[in-house]
Amino acid sequence: MRWLVFLLICSCSTQGPLRYKHSSSKRYLAAVTDDPVVARIEGELKDPRVIATGMDSTFLIVKLFDSAGALITNVDPKDLTLSTSEDVEAKPFVLQQGVYKTELKPRVKSRSIRMRVDWKERVLGPEIVLETTTSPLKDSLAPLNHEYFQFRSVGEVSVGRGSASPENVTESFSFENLGDNRIVNATVNPSSQRFFSFDYLEQARQNLAMSVDDSPNGTVSHTMHSIFMFFPRVHVPLVEQLSGTIDVTLPTGEKFSFRKDSKEIVSGVLTEGPVDVSNDRFKRQYADIKYSGRGVILRVNARGQTPQTGQFETLKIDLEHGLKGSVDVLIINGTTGQRCRRPKRDFWEPLDVTPIEFKFPTDEEFELYLRQHCGFGLPKF
Repeated sequence: MRWLVFLLICSCSTQGPLRYKHSSSKRYLAAVTDDPVVARIEGELKDPRVIATGMDSTFLIVKLFDSAGALITNVDPKDLTLSTSEDVEAKPFVLQQGVYKTELKPRVKSRSIRMRVDWKERVLGPEIVLETTTSPLKDSLAPLNHEYFQFRSVGEVSVGRGSASPENVTESFSFENLGDNRIVNATVNPSSQRFFSFDYLEQARQNLAMSVDDSPNGTVSHTMHSIFMFFPRVHVPLVEQLSGTIDVTLPTGEKFSFRKDSKEIVSGVLTEGPVDVSNDRFKRQYADIKYSGRGVILRVNARGQTPQTGQFETLKIDLEHGLKGSVDVLIINGTTGQRCRRPKRDFWEPLDVTPIEFKFPTDEEFELYLRQHCGFGLPKF
């Protein structure tokens, strides 16, 4: 009998309660006000699926009806309370064009969120589910015309999106190491820096990448540009700003961490060495970034140019870690240690366009290429 009771309790609580309340400042006793009486609540999400970056949001739109089915638009928004199964950043309800709206921002890596709205704790709306994910929302980029890119600061990182994308989504985050530390010697070279950018344009799989730009001095044409792509592309890049570190999750699901104050890599599947500030720009090496994970990494370099299509030098990219040279692309299988060098034109069209699109929107297409030209495929995590 005890086991039967225990099983009944467990079966009735698998979904868990709506533990978090985002309530108004007013609570009421029933039947002591002359306000309109709400008989029914309807709600829907503007975007029922959101990437849980901790920075992307959606809107919950609520309609109120009386007992005759007529729409009510003169209820105080403070009378509405939102209850959720997961912690979420929720703005107060506002009345706009006859509906009540609140902006919801799931926490980074949040599970899907069940929610319900009540009016004065007397009338409950239906349960609504916001599906959250960390995976790209699609494979291929759409032919959007981003006239400009907009950036805003969120803590220690700069967050960006293209002008053709909705304002409540993100498409990149970035930050820079300005020194003075073991990576950037700003005392000796005050104009040197290392800049990291993590891009997930249109929240699609196609162009997921990490860019690292090493500036040895203040001359733009001397900047050493490197782009890294990580496979399999399971996640969009994610950033978590903790008390002492900035933790980044790569598309493979692997992690590495930066020291929050200096932006130096301190742990995880990537390591780094100092910015090369030697006098001869033709002999400078590209960003000393080395990968120790289990996935496949693709690296491409160029000095003072877009790495995917340009190169001033004639030196082929080196087969160890790709720190030298910019001709061709270096591909490393982190699980087996196998390496492959292939032409840039195999991966990007040599056109002066924005964005420069990677030719393999899906991992399946890229794996077929790898097996044909490099003799290995993508590791299965």
